[in-house]
Amino acid sequence: MTTKRWKTPIDELKNRPFPKTAGCLIIGDEILNGKTPDTNSNFFAKFCFNLGIDLKRIEVIPDDEETIIEAAKRFSSSYDMVVTSGGIGSTHDDITYPSLARAFNLSLVYHQPTLDRMVNYKSEPSEEAVIARKRMALFPTPSIVVYPLEEYWVPIVIVNENVHILPGLPSLFQSLLSEYAKYLNVVEDNGFVRAFVKTTVQESFIAPVLARVQEDVKKMDIKVGSYPKWKGSRRWVIVSLLTRRKQKELVERLAKEVAKEIDGVVVDDPDA
Repeated sequence: MTTKRWKTPIDELKNRPFPKTAGCLIIGDEILNGKTPDTNSNFFAKFCFNLGIDLKRIEVIPDDEETIIEAAKRFSSSYDMVVTSGGIGSTHDDITYPSLARAFNLSLVYHQPTLDRMVNYKSEPSEEAVIARKRMALFPTPSIVVYPLEEYWVPIVIVNENVHILPGLPSLFQSLLSEYAKYLNVVEDNGFVRAFVKTTVQESFIAPVLARVQEDVKKMDIKVGSYPKWKGSRRWVIVSLLTRRKQKELVERLAKEVAKEIDGVVVDDPDA
């Protein structure tokens, strides 16, 4: 369905450049008060890693309109792709849609295709429940409405060109986001890869070596990281060498060189 208010996703998205940077807003009091663990930001981080999008920032914010407005405007102006998670349910504290409508001076309009899908998907036991459920189809408008999963009525709503509004339910968030990748002009071999070196030498002893290595490769789009690990009485350090997939062989050779210098070994599993 194409209208002045809701754009056809394929027409709007197919010619867009691939996003280079991203930010993630996790919205919900239940995250901040410890009731619900946040897994969506971790999933989005892996999503960005695999596609080669540089995830710059993750913020967890409350169900507060002014906070959502400020964060959304700041993220939208700073990153190519912004993903929000949470606050689009049927209860009074689900305020993400109206908050983002205010943030970008948009109207709130019932999206009829979503209402139709909603009716076909599941009937409600009472009129009150139907009214409450309809709130989940009251979208900031104009917007782009994408249904990555044909079997679900829940879409991804895109406002201000780059703010992607997703549900907070982890299973749905992850399924929608995974399928949404097909709408991105993915660049071949653009995703990130890592090589790992494991050593039992103390981190303070290998620090000068790693600093020199990072200086040597800083113009080669390679990042060097060091992470202490322990399990019971076992202690070790994992050195991570991160780059684009197109440089996988280069970073694998570098890992072997680093291993020699820090008395370590190249490993596939950093936690083993």
